[in-house]
Amino acid sequence: MSEHVWFAVFPDDEGGSAAARELQPERLRSGIVPSERLRSGIAPSERLRSGIAPSERPPGGDHSCAAQVFTHASGRPWLIGSWPPGEVTVAGAGTAMIAVFGRCSASAAELAALIRDTPDIGLIQHRTRTLAGSFHLVASIAGTVWARGAASGTRRLFHARIRGATVAADRADVLARLGDAAIDERALALRLVTPAPAPPLEERSVWRDVHSVPPDHALVLAPGATVRMARWWRAPEAALSLAEGADRVADALGGAVATCAADGGVVSADLSGGLDSTALCFLAARTGVRLVTHRWGAADAGNDDAVWARRARAALVRAEHQITGTQRLSPWFSGLVEPRLPLDEPFRWVRGIARVPEITASLVEAGSRLHLSGLGADELFTGTALYLHDLLRVRPWAAVRAARGFRALHRWPLDATARALVGHDSYRAAYDRAGRALTDPVPRPHDPHLGWILPARLPAWATDDAAALAREAVRDAAESAAPLAATRGRHATLAAVRTSGVTLRSLAVLYRAAGVSLAAPYLDDTVVHAVLAVRPEEQCTPFRYKPLLAEALRGVLPDGLLARRTKGDFSADAFAGLRYNRPDLVALTEDLRLARLGLVDPVGLREAITGVHPSATTLSQMEATLGVEAWLRSTQVDPGRSVPARVLGGRP
Repeated sequence: MSEHVWFAVFPDDEGGSAAARELQPERLRSGIVPSERLRSGIAPSERLRSGIAPSERPPGGDHSCAAQVFTHASGRPWLIGSWPPGEVTVAGAGTAMIAVFGRCSASAAELAALIRDTPDIGLIQHRTRTLAGSFHLVASIAGTVWARGAASGTRRLFHARIRGATVAADRADVLARLGDAAIDERALALRLVTPAPAPPLEERSVWRDVHSVPPDHALVLAPGATVRMARWWRAPEAALSLAEGADRVADALGGAVATCAADGGVVSADLSGGLDSTALCFLAARTGVRLVTHRWGAADAGNDDAVWARRARAALVRAEHQITGTQRLSPWFSGLVEPRLPLDEPFRWVRGIARVPEITASLVEAGSRLHLSGLGADELFTGTALYLHDLLRVRPWAAVRAARGFRALHRWPLDATARALVGHDSYRAAYDRAGRALTDPVPRPHDPHLGWILPARLPAWATDDAAALAREAVRDAAESAAPLAATRGRHATLAAVRTSGVTLRSLAVLYRAAGVSLAAPYLDDTVVHAVLAVRPEEQCTPFRYKPLLAEALRGVLPDGLLARRTKGDFSADAFAGLRYNRPDLVALTEDLRLARLGLVDPVGLREAITGVHPSATTLSQMEATLGVEAWLRSTQVDPGRSVPARVLGGRP
């Protein structure tokens, strides 16, 4: 799209009106606001206008984005932003207003019924938590605003003080620009850590004085500048059997895919050959929507995805199928020297950014308006062995049997497995230890991990200053850190889901910029809720591949496709792309923005780029660093200034 999609939320008071005038100076300063609650059409602010010239607009993109405004019942500004038709559904009932941005199973009439006769805005939490889809929800009732994103983190909210009022937005850089915020070097140092730091560290805004709302919390703005967080989502009790849970997961996943197909037209979907993407293709086909599947090849000849994708295509007789060979796509790690990423934070999957417009071009040509991704399924259905620690205390023999299976599967040493099972550190202690271990050697590949937090490390090329900033951020967060669930296994699953949510959020922006909306139904809140309601020892086992998903798909997928036990590997593509782009990446280290900020030693990074990599660990660390660097180059941050030179695609 030629313009970024964003929205901002304002409290129903004079402070909110003053802050709104920062976005719409000409219309709002003169006091001209829509008199009808659902009227829209205010011209875009010069301050937030996209800087992408018409000749630079992505081919095939939807250029219908327009700035709009909705008001509270009082007539004061409530929502201001820029979005395409169909992105938001707004309803009113008396003095109550509700808006949903994104995919949602509720119509405008159903939303109006939810807020009718609702004097307590807290009831919104109860009445809307079972809605299918992926969306932001904002309500205005009797002067109080209640706003939340998705519990999985695929849709997020941020808030900041603007002219004395707390303003929320779905993009952090909107608030950064309004408040002239500077880059937060501590947040950037955390983005160099791999694997991703424990929540809420990775969800932290990279702008100073711009704060993220926890995905499972809502932001409440009351008159008189009162601001608070309210928990709106909690993981369910894990009490269902595999059979009971499979029925619920099937219903939730079917409902999630139905929201993707609800607007008709053409829907596309990945068809790698894996169980996750194949399931989405068959579920989409059952809705009756016109389906286009897409698959791209892999460099590794041993990757058997192609075999299984061929079998799936044979069964999807009414779908159109696209296959893109590796020779038609840019090698991984391309396009990082002069990137144009329309993102408000660094992106960890930066290795494939050059492929996004190449892949979406064929989808746009086929008429696709929305693309389905299987992202999130591994985190939910492969599960984590951390539940062994919890299971040992209630069903010790079952835990020992499963531990033997995981030992054989992952080649865990016996003594290390025993120590991991009996460990009883608190979450706070684990958090504190994680901060102190950021510069320790990388754990051995076959060491079992059954603790609260994954062993995370800074790369060897991170400077002492970067290490100090990251440790300081972890130490500060540890003071109020709390696990996402009461047990280690469920906490780890939720942490993995939220990490995927961060990834999907940025990837969706890249797809939208290329002309196609992106959806990951596995990360819809109703699906996550259904999976977490199943006893972990039944949905994650070393003796069977993704049993919960397989049972949920019986009757949807042919039995032959449910028999797959392998998973494709793309590390060969990563190493080949690194070799191909090595000259450009070496040249990039000659003028690193991260080096100007004092966070990365360019010599160390250069040695890693030109060195030998016996495992993918260094490659992951390198990708995280390049992701931060690419984002800094896209935002044109000048380390000599405290204010970002460009956000939202505008020119300095």
